[in-house]
Amino acid sequence: MNNKVRVLEKQLVQLNERITAAWQQEQKAAIEHIRQVMNVFNLVPNQLRVDRRGIYNTRPVQMKYQDPVTGATWSGRGRAPSWIRNRSYHDFLVRQPDDAEANSKGKSSQSNADRNNRR
Repeated sequence: MNNKVRVLEKQLVQLNERITAAWQQEQKAAIEHIRQVMNVFNLVPNQLRVDRRGIYNTRPVQMKYQDPVTGATWSGRGRAPSWIRNRSYHDFLVRQPDDAEANSKGKSSQSNADRNNRR
């Protein structure tokens, strides 16, 4: 009797492995099919995310704060992580590259010049 249980347990392990392999294979095939359909119809992932207000236009949120010890980051949204709680947020601000500031200043100066020329 004990021998039967061992044989059945071995078979169960083998079947579970076969099920997992088959599942992964079907999943890969489904993903490939979805990619092909998206390419044919020129769809992007955000078009699949629809609710009552329409399509989401999402962009990744940039990090705003960083812990110098661990390197952990926080965008400033949601609940504050423990490493910044009860401390001055200013001490953890991430310095943005000067290029981004220069580009934004250049655009604002240009738009101001355009507005002055129109008057």
